[in-house]
Amino acid sequence: MNDQPQGVDLNNTLIDGPVQPQERIEVLDVIRGFALLGILIVNMAYFSYPLMYLEILGREMWTAASDKAVFAVINLFIEGKFYSMFSFLFGLGFVIFIERARARSSRPTLLFYRRLFILLLIGLVHAFFIWFGDILVSYALLGLLLPLFFNRKPKTILIWIAVFFFIAVLPVALMVLSTGLLDEAGYAAYMQEFFAVMESKVDNSLYAYSQGTFAELMAQRVEDTLFTYNYFFFVAPLIFPMFLLGLYAGKRGVFQNIEANLPSIKRIWKWSLIIGFTMSIVKYTSKLQIDPVTASFYDLINMGARVFADPGLSVFYMTSIVLLYQNRQWMERLKPLAYVGRMALSNYLFQSMVCTTIFYSYGLGLYGQVGHAAGMVLTITIFTAQIFISRYWLERYRFGPMEWVWRTLTYGKLSGMKLRSR
Repeated sequence: MNDQPQGVDLNNTLIDGPVQPQERIEVLDVIRGFALLGILIVNMAYFSYPLMYLEILGREMWTAASDKAVFAVINLFIEGKFYSMFSFLFGLGFVIFIERARARSSRPTLLFYRRLFILLLIGLVHAFFIWFGDILVSYALLGLLLPLFFNRKPKTILIWIAVFFFIAVLPVALMVLSTGLLDEAGYAAYMQEFFAVMESKVDNSLYAYSQGTFAELMAQRVEDTLFTYNYFFFVAPLIFPMFLLGLYAGKRGVFQNIEANLPSIKRIWKWSLIIGFTMSIVKYTSKLQIDPVTASFYDLINMGARVFADPGLSVFYMTSIVLLYQNRQWMERLKPLAYVGRMALSNYLFQSMVCTTIFYSYGLGLYGQVGHAAGMVLTITIFTAQIFISRYWLERYRFGPMEWVWRTLTYGKLSGMKLRSR
């Protein structure tokens, strides 16, 4: 029996008539909006200076006490947690998409693959023409595997989650174990050359993004995008198990019937806090001990802690929102996040367009000039604006602009945009 409530539309995809507010699982829109805030907080550093390369070198640009404090909070409680949250929601959305597509299409999986292809195209445009830190391409490619798990038993899905997290740790373990087998002189020469390349990438990024011509900026963005793709197979085993966890929650109907699942949600809330917080401390402290030149046991501890810390605190944040949402006062306080969450794709791309305009040479050219503390202020300002813009838009239109494009290209027909006047 399909226990999916009619009208629930996590992905704004399959409903021919307007989705009424009372028909949505609103708390999921709130969680999605909250995830977008966390993603912007983390991404702000990558928008504003060459953090990607500096982390490899084990260096940091900002040394003021306020910047260090903000960056420490981000690393402890935010970095990795909100992409995990968004990945969970992606897997959950897949379940609801397929369940509702089955009622309207004889080939729901094909429809899902078509939807992923459109997402891939959007992601490629975003990565190569707006910002190198795109996550949509990874989601589209990894999403191809989700139908393989749709008909699996819940227990089987949990086993696969554990397997993928183990795969995430395995390369680091092999790297640490093989360190003693390397030719020390050859390895030292290689690392010296590699670090010289990273130093040049830092310098090139600072120049191209802050004052380069459009052609120079484009060339740097393409180089940075291709560099991030080198790490796809390292991040994939961290993203995909969160897809599966969302799929598991969808198959168990956790969010479709929150009231009945509240006892379980409270238990998960408690244990996710204990595990997530503890492992986040281990992850952070072990990272401080990592030598960028030589792999050590601290690298293994860091990655091992990460597979518990990021999903753990991610689940803690989500269950906290669900529990707070049972209180009417908290519901009203959190509701503004739902406007942003209902336009998740549009707002994710909006963040990139605004931030690259602020930091890149075709805009204000502030790349390399904004530290973590000022970046946090800028983040809150941008996100607050997104709440008001999203509310204004959704009071007039059924979908966000990019959600409408995604839907139209998926189905090959125009969808009505404007809300009917009341």
